[in-house]
Amino acid sequence: MLRLLIFSVLVSIALSSEESEFDFSGIDSDEFEAHLREHGFSEEKIRQILPEQAEPNRNCTKKICAPKPLKKICADPERLDCAPRVKLNVTESCGFKASKFPSNLTWVRTRIHPANTRQGFLNAHMRLHHYLHGANKLRVTFTRGAPEISSLLYNKTTGVITGYDVAFYINTELYHIPSAPTNPDVNLELWEELPVYSRAFGDYGGQTNNSRSSYVKKQLKQLDQALKKANITNYVHDGLFLLAVYNPLGHAHGRKRYEVMRIIDDAKPKNKTRKVDN
Repeated sequence: MLRLLIFSVLVSIALSSEESEFDFSGIDSDEFEAHLREHGFSEEKIRQILPEQAEPNRNCTKKICAPKPLKKICADPERLDCAPRVKLNVTESCGFKASKFPSNLTWVRTRIHPANTRQGFLNAHMRLHHYLHGANKLRVTFTRGAPEISSLLYNKTTGVITGYDVAFYINTELYHIPSAPTNPDVNLELWEELPVYSRAFGDYGGQTNNSRSSYVKKQLKQLDQALKKANITNYVHDGLFLLAVYNPLGHAHGRKRYEVMRIIDDAKPKNKTRKVDN
């Protein structure tokens, strides 16, 4: 599936990424708000983008918290519009789940420049948020959905995660028509079905980038081990993995959900990702 997308991601990562660890240290809401203001967002738009500040989960006393269930995160589409997911007919274990995002969902995607830096991370999000708030041919304002999906490449030889692009889900059915970006660095795409094996986790512990990066690698390793134990091998092995985030920037500790994902690569005819040119 998505052979063209997988190939383009791997090639672009190989050509443009430096061998430096991706910055997993996160962006707090104050820093993100200041960056939005620097990029010309009005106070009204900033309030629309930033989530309401929830209280930390007092039941989560550890540095590592359990992931918030999808049925709770996606219970109210008016608060967070989640992309539909369909459970696959695969015998699952406690170490992984199998599901797919159906075909013809709309995603807005951009690369991070420069790769693997906080500034690159912020600038990529600015481009996507500018698109959502009018930087498109029809000057339509869209609501960001969930999840946010990042494409990353893990080099097992060096132990470094490099390369990064990021995509937001948009429920264009709410707006009747998609609208192409005005920024050439932003792509609006219709993805064909995206089947994945996934492992969910909550807030990763520690305050440094190294500890957070190590925790993401640990989750990816545990996903791979669970798949191996189940004799499952039909997924992309080229180092590419996805990181899905189901909460916007700024959500309180203990109320987040992340998923590491391996793309299922079966023997069916491969579909393509279609660019929207409206």
